[in-house]
Amino acid sequence: MSTQHWLFQANPKVFQLQQALRAEVLDSFTVRSHKDKIHPGDKVILWLSGKNAACYGLAEVTSDVQEQPIGEAEKAYFLEVPPNNQPRVQIRILYNLWDRPITPDLLPDSSIFEEFNAGLPGTNFKASKAQYDAIEQLVVQHDVVHEPEPEYETPDWIGHPLNLILYGPPGTGKTYQTVNHALAVIENRSLEEIELEDRTILRKRFNQYVSAGQIAFVSFHPSFSYEDFVEGIRAETRNGQIHYSIQQGIFKTMALEARRCLYEAYLEDQSVQQQTIAFNQLYSAFLQYLKSSAFSHFVAPSKKPVFLHRVLRFGNLAVRTAQSFAVKMVEKSVLQKLYHQLKDSDQHPSPSDLKALINRDNPSAYLAVLIALKAFESDYLQEQHPTDPVGNAQLELPHISRRILAKCKRYVLIMDELNRGNTSAIFGELISLIEADKREGAREAMSTVLPYSKTYFSVPPNLYLVGTMNTADRSTEVLDLALRRRFAFRQMLPRPEIIPHKARQAIIAGVDLQKMLRCINQRLVYLLDEEHQIGHAYLMEVVQLDDLIQVFENRIIPLLQTYFFNDLGKVGLVLGRSFVQKAPQTGDSGTIFASFDHPYSGEFAERQQYVLTNPEKWDESTFIQIYDPSYQ
Repeated sequence: MSTQHWLFQANPKVFQLQQALRAEVLDSFTVRSHKDKIHPGDKVILWLSGKNAACYGLAEVTSDVQEQPIGEAEKAYFLEVPPNNQPRVQIRILYNLWDRPITPDLLPDSSIFEEFNAGLPGTNFKASKAQYDAIEQLVVQHDVVHEPEPEYETPDWIGHPLNLILYGPPGTGKTYQTVNHALAVIENRSLEEIELEDRTILRKRFNQYVSAGQIAFVSFHPSFSYEDFVEGIRAETRNGQIHYSIQQGIFKTMALEARRCLYEAYLEDQSVQQQTIAFNQLYSAFLQYLKSSAFSHFVAPSKKPVFLHRVLRFGNLAVRTAQSFAVKMVEKSVLQKLYHQLKDSDQHPSPSDLKALINRDNPSAYLAVLIALKAFESDYLQEQHPTDPVGNAQLELPHISRRILAKCKRYVLIMDELNRGNTSAIFGELISLIEADKREGAREAMSTVLPYSKTYFSVPPNLYLVGTMNTADRSTEVLDLALRRRFAFRQMLPRPEIIPHKARQAIIAGVDLQKMLRCINQRLVYLLDEEHQIGHAYLMEVVQLDDLIQVFENRIIPLLQTYFFNDLGKVGLVLGRSFVQKAPQTGDSGTIFASFDHPYSGEFAERQQYVLTNPEKWDESTFIQIYDPSYQ
């Protein structure tokens, strides 16, 4: 069966052809016409219609037309959701032109393109061999087959702060949110994206990272110390004898594990760079040799000569075989991969095996150039005696790029109730080391000698710290100022607006929980400040009136009493007379106090006292009157 040629056209309103080719995920194409005529071995012109119309690639059909699902990687580039199964063919990209497409103005002004169907409505059209060959010749002439891969920074890098403190009143979900923040850091995703997922799934992944050692949780408290956090001496009994040993705290344990991952990624990156530098040095000398009079031609495995047509941009070679004027491309990047894969082998693969390895149509040409390169290498090394381009000095960690960090696992240490501990004593010298520009691998990196183990220690850049602070328990103002300068602070205030969407019940026995919480917090801000409010978390799990009564009796009212130092009069200003009532007067100063002359005893006796109402008498009206005093 002779090879046929086709024009496969993509609609930019349906499929992002250029982006899919750039990502190297295009391995199939929809077929709506000529289903019985398209067969393996046929050649394809990949064309994008619309205002950016051009040929973005040449391909080969590798399967018959059949109904099949679209691959997940390829499906991501459809702007309209495609059917689950539709007629498609598998294709193999021969020339990927995503970065320099062959636009219509580049096509030769020739009669062969008079019946070129690009731009017509439709997906699959018949093309001619002359049209395909003309475009292929343009590819070779314009050297658009290969562009050197740019050194991208880590794609879609999410800039999460290395040190973060979530602070706010009780019940605002600070500890709850640490799960989302930890997952966002480890998975390099935005917090907004994480919050769209089901909480059960998030908790499952969180626990998996905890088991893997990438997340750890610790609660600060007054007796928590540097020895617990970093390192300290611990006594233990062995065979009736007391022995003292230095034990690592949770912070040092995670820092060492994070550094190990960072160190391995750095070594791997250095190895790749070293190989690239060595090859580039060799290949640069090889190109000079090819341009000299000492070189005449390559020799194919069949002993036939292969002539160098010319050296193209970026080190690519245009070659042709004897008795043929058809120019073939030998790409430097493909040659480099072959060089490394076959570097330690004296045996060369057959052309058929090599074709499957490199996915190119001219394996003999690649093999001829590779044989010449290896022959040149032995003489080159004897003349140059090259040294290690990276250096043989003891390996340290210089500036760590995002490219290296992207290869590392990330680690998150969650520090709950941060301000309940003596942060200055707990962090010690680490206060300086946790700064972003003082982390290991940063330009201003610092290290210190730990007091117990006497070893050098630095904080790696892939260890993230997430703390929580309850502002009602202890103001953030008393936190060590040196520590405050090194953490990013994110305030978390009550969010009554999420109650209708995420609470188990938004209205209970007629009580609107959202209105009630908003009204309480408005009064608390007037009487105190925004750091002394009631968080929405107190009401998220309430499902019936008895639950609401329990929450108020055991959690909210005791918290308000703490806020106001047990001044029930101010609690009454927040909740109303349904919760707080005046206590009856029991007498005058002569009957209340002991027998003693005091100028203000009468004033003391007349001071109004308040008491809480009996929770057993609370009903729905009690709570509704918080935000609607006229309700009966």
